Formats: sequence, C-alpha cells, structure tokens
Amino acid sequence: MKRYLPVATAFVFLASQGCSQPADLSAEDTTASDEVETGAGDMTADAGLPEAGEPTTCLIVASRDWRAWINAMPGPDAVRTLIVEGVVDTPTPGYTFEWEAGMADRSAIPMQRLHLTATPPDGMAAQVITTETVRYEGPAIAENYRAVAVMCGEVLLADITDVVTAQ
Repeated sequence: MKRYLPVATAFVFLASQGCSQPADLSAEDTTASDEVETGAGDMTADAGLPEAGEPTTCLIVASRDWRAWINAMPGPDAVRTLIVEGVVDTPTPGYTFEWEAGMADRSAIPMQRLHLTATPPDGMAAQVITTETVRYEGPAIAENYRAVAVMCGEVLLADITDVVTAQ
C-alpha cells in the first residue's frame, strides 16, 4: 500500500494543476465555447466557414478512385459528354456537391479543370467519416483530353491523365 501513495499524490497534484484556469487570459485567447454558444444555445454566425470573398478551403477529408471518359456513343441527339467520377470522404453525412467547369487550356488536346464544391449539412450531424461517389457530366469541348484536374477549393483532388473515349 505504501508504494502507491507517491503515485496517488503525484496524480492528484497533476490533476489539480490541469484543472486550474490561468490567472491572466489575453484578448487573443479564446475558447470554443466563446464562439459556439450564445444565450440559449444558438449558434453564432462564425461557425468556422469562410466568409464571402475569402479563399475557399476544401471540406473533403480524402478522395480516391478517380476516372474520366468521353461518352461519344452514336445515336439520335447524341452529344459528346465528359464524365468524371470519384469517391470522396466527408467529415459528416449530408454533404451536397456542386460541379463547375473551369478553365481549359487552348492546346489541340486540352487539359480540363473542374471545381467540386462540398457544402456541409445544416444543423446537427453525426461526426462520422462518410463516403460518397461524386459524378460530373458536361459537354466535351474537344475530341480528346490530355488530362482532367479536379479541384476542391485550392486543393488538387485528382489529376486524371488517362481520359478514354467510349464509342
């Protein structure tokens, strides 16, 4: 029993030191509770999301299995279509995704840039990594592509260099 007394004393001392508040908090020090709750538990406007005009960050945790192809199948009213698919992981379920075709270079066989925007769900959501398949379909601006770059905010998710044509 005597050999446990010094360990127990050290534990109580460290626990009491870890629980104490610092005496002087500067204006720069904030806690999560200062930014999250106001009054009766309402969320504040500053929930860590970028303001309008700020560079956007990518809310996607990870991505994989990207592929791109041109659908050039013949038929009535057939239109050549660029199709891009991939798998993304988000921090919670309920994300919605929007695609926007970006710049393509002016070479004979262009590289197309696509922008994927992930929007988090409104309200409460389980904090569990969720896997989603995302798909872009848009008009093909060329017969062939050298590559397709998938961007999320300022992050390059994929640089797909094997763009095949399905005929």
